[in-house]
Amino acid sequence: MDPINFASSIYSVAAGILLLIIIIFLKQKSKRSLSLPLPPGPPGWPFIGNLLQLGDKPHQSLHLLAKKYGPLMTIRLGRQTTLVVSSSSMAREVLKNNDQSFSSRTTNTAVRVFAYQGTSLVWSPYGPRWRLLRKICNTEIFSTKRLDTLQHLRREEVFTAIDYILKDSKKGNIVNIGERAFMISLGLVGKMVYSKKVFETGSAQAAEFKDMVWEVLKLSGVPNISDFVPFLGRFDLQGLNSKTKILAQRFDGMFNRIIEERLAQRSHTQCNINGVKDFLDVMLDLRDDGTQLTLENIKGMLMDMFVAGTDTTSATIEWTMTELLRNPTVMRKVQAELDDVVGVERRMEEADIANLPYLRAVVKEVFRLHPAAPLNIPRRADKSCEISGYLVPENTQVFVNIWAIGRDPSVWRDPLNFNPDRFLESDIDYKGQDFELLPFGAGRRICIGLPLAHKMVHLVVGSLLQAFNWSIPMDNEASIDMSEIFGITLQKAVPLTAIPTPRNNIKFYC
Repeated sequence: MDPINFASSIYSVAAGILLLIIIIFLKQKSKRSLSLPLPPGPPGWPFIGNLLQLGDKPHQSLHLLAKKYGPLMTIRLGRQTTLVVSSSSMAREVLKNNDQSFSSRTTNTAVRVFAYQGTSLVWSPYGPRWRLLRKICNTEIFSTKRLDTLQHLRREEVFTAIDYILKDSKKGNIVNIGERAFMISLGLVGKMVYSKKVFETGSAQAAEFKDMVWEVLKLSGVPNISDFVPFLGRFDLQGLNSKTKILAQRFDGMFNRIIEERLAQRSHTQCNINGVKDFLDVMLDLRDDGTQLTLENIKGMLMDMFVAGTDTTSATIEWTMTELLRNPTVMRKVQAELDDVVGVERRMEEADIANLPYLRAVVKEVFRLHPAAPLNIPRRADKSCEISGYLVPENTQVFVNIWAIGRDPSVWRDPLNFNPDRFLESDIDYKGQDFELLPFGAGRRICIGLPLAHKMVHLVVGSLLQAFNWSIPMDNEASIDMSEIFGITLQKAVPLTAIPTPRNNIKFYC
């Protein structure tokens, strides 16, 4: 036989054997996967599964169930198989070791309506469009260079808020902390996106918009039986679908007005912030340059910015001030650090954050106890996979119970106790590498707004404490209500109100 033909035959046989081995391996792996059990979980009712066990605070209900069934738990919400992750080790398995398998989203009726059929960055399925949107945001909003360029906007919004609070103090007014923090965030987002405030601070329209944002988050997060038992959808038993449509139309009208006004302006000028194009101009340029962006995509991104970019930050600031008012010794320690590092002659700046370790520890402790999104944004298994010896079927919905992980007694000593000192000697951070602390999530779908939120929470809280002493109104002195309202984000059921008293001489406020 010709040596060349003989060698070719040998290679062909070897390739065939290798292919056969691969096929056998894959079949065996498939059979093994099919033979794996689902993670344990509570029994459910016919048709509705475990829906009734969620209650109005699912993060707490799932935490209690996980104590019985384990940190990797299966529940059924109607026909939807759902995996609940409740420990840092299991979160690592899902969000790091199997991140790509869980990088898509599950969307309910409300989300599909509010997020323009799930086409916004937050809700897009993992794929080319999501990568494009994320690249745009990383480059045009949340890059270090861009954030540094817009630092003056954050300073202006915070300083303006301090001036308003000073006026309230002189009048003897009580300050709604969450509302004031929301106005700061809304003013900043408006200027970053649109080069101007959308609403005037303190206006009725701004207060109404705050209620609208919370309603979006509540409707998106509250279990809707129509999503889990589809044949009941036509009846809208909870009235959620009609509320969603009406609210979505209001937001869509607002975004249409913003875009139409900008398109008219672009015909003769360019809008920018100190020579830098705002986010809306960048998006419209990309649409005109032939990318796959549509006006619906742009409106979806505006929804992300105005909802996620305002509520999560303001809610965290409100929880931080709540914990400090409940723990006045901690508040005084933060103020003493501010006096030592920043002084009393000038106002705190973002550059000071790196030199304020106790303030940073306080914020970490708030992220641990009061994560803005307690169940993270739900993910979806794009394919069946194995986690810790259990089968996770394709299209399984995944909840990572960040709220429960922050209360895990195997990780945190005295987990229910507010104790910032625990972070002074710890390297644990919230940037997605330490799975004990995941307020922003981890992996590919980590919250893209983390760098901005980091700056805003520290700057606002530090500025409020540097400028004022805070006390609880006399009728609330017995206790501060700590109850929660669940949505996509976690809100205080009773808004925090406090009395400000200037700490520094009058020149500080000029």
